[in-house]
Formats: sequence, structure tokens, C-alpha cells
Amino acid sequence: MQLLLPQQQYGFCHAPVCAVRKEPSDCTEMVTQLTFGETVEVRNQKAHWIEITTLTDGYTGYVDRRHLIGISEKELRKWHDERHIQTGLSGTIETPWGLQMTPAGSFIGDHTDFNIGKYGFQRENREGELNAESFSSSFLNVPYLWGGKTSFGIDCSGLTQLYYRILGINLPRDAAQQQQEGLQIELDEAQKSDLFFYQNTSGKVTHVGLYVAEEQIYHASGRVRLDSLKNGNIWNEELGEITHQFHSIKRYL
Repeated sequence: MQLLLPQQQYGFCHAPVCAVRKEPSDCTEMVTQLTFGETVEVRNQKAHWIEITTLTDGYTGYVDRRHLIGISEKELRKWHDERHIQTGLSGTIETPWGLQMTPAGSFIGDHTDFNIGKYGFQRENREGELNAESFSSSFLNVPYLWGGKTSFGIDCSGLTQLYYRILGINLPRDAAQQQQEGLQIELDEAQKSDLFFYQNTSGKVTHVGLYVAEEQIYHASGRVRLDSLKNGNIWNEELGEITHQFHSIKRYL
């Protein structure tokens, strides 16, 4: 495979998932992830670290060059016109470099055979199609991973972003950014699929969860879990305490 070249402005992630770092070092914080087929704009290149902005949600960080393949602007537009979100919990594709698994939230072609730039791929299968009804049970107990957004590890806003992406709505990456979108909803008007936001002691939004009705919230905290609500606050039965203080509710459907 031909990795991203110094003069190329656009690229896509060819790995199942790769880390986007805060700084150009493996030792720094992972702020989010790219999944297969996700595209980026190159901001700067420093040795094997590429400073990128994701073209999906505008997030900026550093990616190991070995996870990116360059494409032209014309190839980028063509791929954006043809791709769709993988809603299967897991899948397998045949790539020019061998078989490769892809997680939910990856970008794949509409047909069994598809191309990204000059590279051809073939979908082998599509497993466990996700929808609004099956999403909660499919991700329950997935471990919490700061910056994660797949079934191998996920954070709170990665979970809610993936839920809505499967429904065809592209939310921003972070909880505070997601809270700036949508329609403000009062606590007694909450419905299934609304997002509940939570604040720290300074009033800053730091956590988000998916309302599943009957005073229950689905969120990633330690692991993806289902907890009860008390006046909008999250009650953790295992700890016997309120773990997250209510801030607001937003609706996107």
C-alpha cells in the first residue's frame, strides 16, 4: 500500500481503528479515534505524525502516518458520495493487504465491492445490524476508553455520537459540543433517545447519556451501563450514590 505522501492534502484511515492523539507522540492523550474509511484533511506533517482535522466532525489531532492512505480531492468527493455507515456490530472486508475486521461506525461502500481512491475492497459479511432498538443491548458492558468510539472501548460522547450516526445524524465529538446542538427539553418532557448532559462542580458539561425511558440512562462510565435517574441526576446502585449532576436535556430527532 502507498501511505500518505508529504504533498497530499487528504487521506483516509485504512486501519479498523486508530488513535488520534493530542500531541505528536504515542505517550500523549488519545482524544478520539478514526475508524476504517473515515477521511481527514492534512494540516501539517512532522516525521511520521500527521496533524489532521477529521472531515466527519471537525476534530483535530495527530495520527500516525502509517494509518493513513492519501487520496485526491476528486477521489475524496467520490468516496463521500458513495460511502455509508456500517451499522453491523462487526464486519470483515477483503483488502489489498488481506482480511480485516471493521467495527460499527466504520465507513464502507454501498455495494459488496467498493473502492476508496485506487484501492479496491470487498465486504465479506455484515454482522449484527444495529438500530435504535438493538443499540443498547449490543454495547452494554463495553469498557470505557477515553477517546474511544468503537465496541472495543468507548467514552460517553463517543457512545452518543455513534448512536446518532447510525440514525443518520452527525453530532459533534465532545459532550460539551453536543450540548450546543439540538432542541432544549424540560426534565418532565424527556423522551427516548433524548440526550441528558451532566456538569462538574464548575457547571461545565463533562458527561452525556442516552435516555431510554422509565427514568433510566444509558451511558459510558467505567463501562457502558444502564443506571437510574433521580431528578435527572445519575444514581449508581452499585456505589449507592449520585455520580453525575444533571445539567440539561437536548433532542435531535
